[in-house]
Amino acid sequence: MGDRELVGSDGGVGVPSPGGLRRMRHPGAASSIQQHEWRVGAVDRLATLLAVDPSADPAPVRHVDPSPAADAVPQLLELPTAAGPIPAWLLVPPPERRREVAVVALAGHGPGIDALVADVTPSGDYHGGLARKLQAAGFTVLCPELTSFGRRRGAGAGDAENSCQVDAMRGLLTGRPVLGRRVDDARTALSAARGLPWIDPDRVAIVGGSGGGAVALLTAALDERIPVAVVADYLNKFAASLCSVPHCICNAVPDLLTWFEMADVAAMIAPRGLIIEAGEADPIFPIAETRAMYAELVPLWASAGSPGPELVVTDAGHQFLADAAIASLAAYFDEPTASRTR
Repeated sequence: MGDRELVGSDGGVGVPSPGGLRRMRHPGAASSIQQHEWRVGAVDRLATLLAVDPSADPAPVRHVDPSPAADAVPQLLELPTAAGPIPAWLLVPPPERRREVAVVALAGHGPGIDALVADVTPSGDYHGGLARKLQAAGFTVLCPELTSFGRRRGAGAGDAENSCQVDAMRGLLTGRPVLGRRVDDARTALSAARGLPWIDPDRVAIVGGSGGGAVALLTAALDERIPVAVVADYLNKFAASLCSVPHCICNAVPDLLTWFEMADVAAMIAPRGLIIEAGEADPIFPIAETRAMYAELVPLWASAGSPGPELVVTDAGHQFLADAAIASLAAYFDEPTASRTR
């Protein structure tokens, strides 16, 4: 239904609502000037909805070990913020295969960053050893604990693996959605990764799947310094996923669908790199809608003369396999810079 695609009160598609939705739909294959003008307004609107200030630089992180040993075990750090420290795992490859590239890796909805660095991937674990795979590919990996997960569970979590319900309700009532706080968490980690002495600060990517994919997408949309993002098992349509299948309330950003569909948020990344992974059998982010969203995005990159975005479809369900996506990420940084249009 194009611009008129709406979500009804029952979560279905096609029922009109007052004022309409998706008011800041991307301009498609428009001129670079038109795309730039749209992006400026879109970033401002998205930042307002998330209660994030993208112009504010996070405090620099100065106490990250500048000389990690080869093949060192993951190192647990604390990244300082005004709201308190963020625990983060740092993984560094041995010198002989260490790139000047870092990746901020974000855990999906669940128990937090320990799942990213586990030596042995538990059966059915969503992350599939993501941080270890990135480290094996030569990337320095920084995994910040996102708000409400793992070590940052708030009061009221009880025995739950996260405190999303309590924190998200508080955020919705006070105008500070949890997703916005998680974007700020990711921005702090990006600042820390850019400050590592063996890393080129212009070569720091962001990677995440599911709930971590949501944060990776939003952060890359707002931060033009991110050269490439990997978003797994998330990019779809709000109407077909979050509005049609039960999801945690931490995904809710008031008024977001009034202004943007997921494709519009992804369009803010163009013409920078975007690698999308999706599972053919994913029950909560239907693959047909991911393919439709991807087809909508391709002309934006083409009109800018830039390759991408890239879609990797696996035979999995809701699981971040990552192998092909990591190979594409490595290829992105291995290409001569002159051959890419940014």
